[in-house]
Amino acid sequence: MDQLCLEAVEAYIHAGLPTDAATALLVEVSGLPHAVNEETDRISEIGRTHGARTIRVAQDEAERALLWKGRKTAFGAIARIKPNYYLHDTVVPRRKLNEVLQEVYRIAQRHDLLVLNVFHAGDGNLHPLLVFDKREPGVMERVLAAGEEIVRVSVAAGGVLSGEHGIGLEKREFMPLMFGPHDLHAQSAMRVAFDPLGIANPFKVLPSPSSCGDAHNIGEDMWV
Repeated sequence: MDQLCLEAVEAYIHAGLPTDAATALLVEVSGLPHAVNEETDRISEIGRTHGARTIRVAQDEAERALLWKGRKTAFGAIARIKPNYYLHDTVVPRRKLNEVLQEVYRIAQRHDLLVLNVFHAGDGNLHPLLVFDKREPGVMERVLAAGEEIVRVSVAAGGVLSGEHGIGLEKREFMPLMFGPHDLHAQSAMRVAFDPLGIANPFKVLPSPSSCGDAHNIGEDMWV
């Protein structure tokens, strides 16, 4: 969790998180007591080697649960800052995490947006939260533009479009960033083979020349 996220979470759960720290990394280990102690010592050593200011080890189940509550309630805690958020869940190589994160901050700044980062560092799965108030005129255009830039930067760094939330409708137009025409055709052919009538979750994942609304002659002013 980055500093803005730490501030929001700490104001919500009061877990003693370091709100003056640039980031906090939560690491959990499991196994036999001896192995857990060894891994904890090793993790602490690595942290200090790389400049960790403080190493905090949960002393009981209650403290462990409280620390993880901070991570799990982060999305709700940001409502203290702005009522709405928009995120992508791209994955980048772990060696590129810092590079991509710095670019995410620059993208948000260019679009006059606030971004909070809380994500799965272990597998490079980013969750940049662009926070905003949708009542502000023109803000959604800026949010969507920033989101697209984040996706493009992630893919350019050797990453992928999604780590856990899927492609759906939102990311389908980004599929050509990762797959060529032949790849997309092969994926489409496989889909047709299993669903020739196109009734299983239509218009999702693969780029389409029309939308669900177009196919059913629903006016643009109607919500689908």
